[in-house]
Amino acid sequence: MPEENVYRKCISCNQIKSRNHLIKITKNKSTGEIKVNPDSKFFGRSIYICKNEECFNNAFKKGKLFKILHTSNDDILKEKIRAVLKK
Repeated sequence: MPEENVYRKCISCNQIKSRNHLIKITKNKSTGEIKVNPDSKFFGRSIYICKNEECFNNAFKKGKLFKILHTSNDDILKEKIRAVLKK
């Protein structure tokens, strides 16, 4: 199946979009490591956020991102995601 036909929902705005238009954030279940836009060999709980500042801010303001990933507030993670937004 072609990659452009894979759709996911943004946790902030709840819009369904192609995975190419979203930022993927995955927490490895066994190690607890969180990666931004991991390759397909990195498995665990994943969430998606639109590649825009508004969705980024809402995901952190509401704390949705940390609740879904079962992790505490992490400023380093915020900066990793912000770096992807600026690309």
